[in-house]
Amino acid sequence: MRLLGFLSSIVVVLSFILPWFRIPVNGGVEEITFLAILEETLGSSNGLEGAFWWLNPESVGTIFLFIVFFTGISMILAGILFGLLGGRTGPGIGVVGVFIITLVAWHVYGEGFFEVLGEGYIIALLSFVVGFIWGGGKAL
Repeated sequence: MRLLGFLSSIVVVLSFILPWFRIPVNGGVEEITFLAILEETLGSSNGLEGAFWWLNPESVGTIFLFIVFFTGISMILAGILFGLLGGRTGPGIGVVGVFIITLVAWHVYGEGFFEVLGEGYIIALLSFVVGFIWGGGKAL
């Protein structure tokens, strides 16, 4: 069913407007969407400090952490693109991208990782998994 790979990618795109992470900041909680993550990562004028403010306000990420995180974002976007063409490869790439972002966030937040997850993140992960398992298709 090539249609399922396509639909799962559409659902992931729709999850971009939902909160992916709920970051504790100054006694409150700030919701971060995937669109905000893209904006801070790609368009930040504050360098690495600006790109990582939502990951951990108390520390600055290293260049290695930034590269790994940027790789995860790129894989999610490539997974959506290939998923829109149908098949399993796109959602498979997306699952790996979400897994990479998971490792970065888990590294930063440790045991508190599950408290920072938002609906958008869970929807994107589940959509990619469904598209990968039942996506069908041969090439893409």
